Amino acid sequence: MKKRAFAYAAAAALSLTLCFGTYPASRLTAGSIAEAAEEASTIANSQISTNQFKNINYNNPISPAFFCADPTAVEYNGRLYLFGTNDHQQFEVKGSEVDNTYEQIKSLVVLSTDDMVNWTYHGEIHVDQVAPWITNSWAPSIVSRVEDDGLTHFYLYFSNNGLGVGVITATDPLGPWTDPLGKPLISTSTPGLNGCPNPFDPGAVIDENGVGWLSFGAGKAPGGTDYMPGSARIVRLGEDMVSFDSDFQNIPAPYLFEASELNYINGTYVYTYNTDWSDHSKQWEYDCDPPSGCSMVYMTTKTPLDPDSWVMRGECFQNPGQSGFDYSNNHTHMQKFRDQYYMFYHTLMLKQGMGIKGSYRSMQVDRISVDEDTVTITKTGGTKKGVQTIQGVDPFAVQNAASLNNTADMVYNTDSMQNPYLISDAAGAWSSVRSVTFTGSRVPAQPTVDPADYVLTKVDTIMYQISVTDVDKATTLSMHPSTKAGTDCTGTAEITGTGNYTITCDMGGAEGMSNMGYFTASDDAQITFTIDTMLVNGTYAFDLSTELTNTREWADGLRNIWNGFSDGDTVYTGENAAFRYSKSADTIQLYTGEASGETGANAPLLEDSAVLTAEVRGTGTMEVRLDAPTGQLLTSVSFDAPDAFAKVSGKAFTGIGGTHDLYFVFSGKNIAFRSWQVESTAERLMGDVNADGVCSVADVVALQKYLIKQTDTLADPKAGDYNGDGVLTGMDLVRMKGALLGKSNIVLIFLKQHFGSTEMLFFVPDWP
Repeated sequence: MKKRAFAYAAAAALSLTLCFGTYPASRLTAGSIAEAAEEASTIANSQISTNQFKNINYNNPISPAFFCADPTAVEYNGRLYLFGTNDHQQFEVKGSEVDNTYEQIKSLVVLSTDDMVNWTYHGEIHVDQVAPWITNSWAPSIVSRVEDDGLTHFYLYFSNNGLGVGVITATDPLGPWTDPLGKPLISTSTPGLNGCPNPFDPGAVIDENGVGWLSFGAGKAPGGTDYMPGSARIVRLGEDMVSFDSDFQNIPAPYLFEASELNYINGTYVYTYNTDWSDHSKQWEYDCDPPSGCSMVYMTTKTPLDPDSWVMRGECFQNPGQSGFDYSNNHTHMQKFRDQYYMFYHTLMLKQGMGIKGSYRSMQVDRISVDEDTVTITKTGGTKKGVQTIQGVDPFAVQNAASLNNTADMVYNTDSMQNPYLISDAAGAWSSVRSVTFTGSRVPAQPTVDPADYVLTKVDTIMYQISVTDVDKATTLSMHPSTKAGTDCTGTAEITGTGNYTITCDMGGAEGMSNMGYFTASDDAQITFTIDTMLVNGTYAFDLSTELTNTREWADGLRNIWNGFSDGDTVYTGENAAFRYSKSADTIQLYTGEASGETGANAPLLEDSAVLTAEVRGTGTMEVRLDAPTGQLLTSVSFDAPDAFAKVSGKAFTGIGGTHDLYFVFSGKNIAFRSWQVESTAERLMGDVNADGVCSVADVVALQKYLIKQTDTLADPKAGDYNGDGVLTGMDLVRMKGALLGKSNIVLIFLKQHFGSTEMLFFVPDWP
């Protein structure tokens, strides 16, 4: 229940013309990152969990610890909401040793993002509770439209097993969801299907005129052939989006298997579907190459109800097995977000990381090229690394702890889909956030450390530890380092099959390495291997986890590794990096430079001291580390809040700049983590919400306008948060007025009355 505040004014009329003084924040002793790292860590590196199933260097899969498939997405209020089949429900019922047969799945999962690499898991839509008549809920497709009531309405279509299509609706992507029909939208008994045996896998779209369309279908219709099954259907939806405004029409989709989808681009309807596993080259009658088995193809038209108008455009997304994953079924969703097209899909990558047998799927995303003028989709495939961030995470804003890139031994609490949080499941559990931007880089780029502390690094040896996952014949794998002197420092390993190998390069004290070089395999062997670690000078190890396929391929992250400090050279840009040796720390590090105007490790330092505040429940310690679970310690936060969430802060720090991944590491089990924020410890003038350096009636007026929504912003909203609850309310306004009155020796007394949840405020003159 919301509390209501009442004010009782004293008889005497009092002036509000006086300003109040500075309200200092808690004075914390600031220390540099280096000083923080020197502190005794309460969590040893050996205790930090390695039970992550997602490579820390990859952004795929999207979900780090649970299974989901058949993606669809919708944009709302600057965020992209992703929905999918809840494979994890099947996994929890049947277990890891049983293959995924989908019959237990009666819910859909929801995630969201605003940067494409950190995803918030909001929980499950329990479709069987919303629509108790369902058999299953698979393969959703979602669209939205602003309706006459001024609200955005969401229409979520889903497969009711292979028996038909259902639909649920909401006015928020997180629900609550309702069942508008109380029955399937489409079933096998729906009139006019013309023999479609499996009317499932819906694909929905709304065109530029606000008209909705729905495609679906699989199986072989009466009279259909392997080449032309004849079961793809499209229909124009009614104004209510839950009825039909046309007959069902056929889409002539060769080798149709499943996974229908619709897009609308530049006045053109785009139909995408998954082909079957057969050899499509045996019969193909179109002006494009025949697609590979179980790949995604697309067709286009401007008149979707005319079967003869559909044009086959060819393959647009290959099967995951052709991209280095296990072969699996294929289901994609193409989405434009922030002026870039993305392809969502699923693979078996996460289950591989877990080491389980069942074919449980996980959603992934990669960029895709679309020419909107010609409505041409460039054929591509998935990657393990995934996409790059489209914006950095602002550490100075409150961040939900459930918005993350990776986890180990963490579980989600989604009792509130709007505000989920994490719980540690073991000592050493951690979560990570990608691309946290503390400061932006300037021109020219400069190191974040004192260059005097770094000396020219001489490299005597480099040893690569690799894992060969696929090779077609015995071969000699060679690493050819590149140095300015052009010295031949090639190292080799005889590869006889899959397994672990070591390649050592004798660098002979090489200086100013221009790049790490490249790998080749003899006899034209086709090989796939992962560089697990790189050991420099027998002492300094770098965890790379970089996968290479075939021969003479460059390793992302190993390209152009320069010594940026030799001979007074400036730090190079782009993907370049440098070995650097710190005399004070006696360590070699990989130093990453960035192009002008980008953020990176070379960005200017955070000059003001700052403190990290976390909202936690439990007893123990949370360590915040940079760029790896065992990376450099940024700060440590200790707490004793076993019964309720509390906001706690660590030691203040300075000396961080650029963009980093943050790892939150927990000392024990059952620690709940709901939010985090970095805050400046600089002195703040309380009440100065307009940030003009003066506290006056103008600030009262500004806060009043903000509270009644006459304005959406304040220059410094935290200056008005008198009770420190992170929310500006009328109570803060009352306290601001009271503080102004305090210059006239007015005392503010609070009397809380528990009945009626009423909070009484009394302003009384000062007494002796």
